[in-house]
Amino acid sequence: MTYLPEDSPKQNRLEMIKQALKDKAPLTYSSLETSGKLQEFLEAHDDEMMARYSDAKQKAWEETLDTFLGFDDSSYDETSSPM
Repeated sequence: MTYLPEDSPKQNRLEMIKQALKDKAPLTYSSLETSGKLQEFLEAHDDEMMARYSDAKQKAWEETLDTFLGFDDSSYDETSSPM
């Protein structure tokens, strides 16, 4: 099961990134591990992933507000008003 980032502890996200890297880019994984830069890479990748997620979440929230709170009287026909 994949959890939303804010519901997932950082250590779980780092493990998820590590496993994906190991499975999908084993040469890169091996190189980072050998050079001692794996943890640094994982941390930076997590930071970037969470920043992207936060930006997308903010954009989705703004679009939701525009959609549901963007009231407009332009289609209101005053001639059919009961007043």
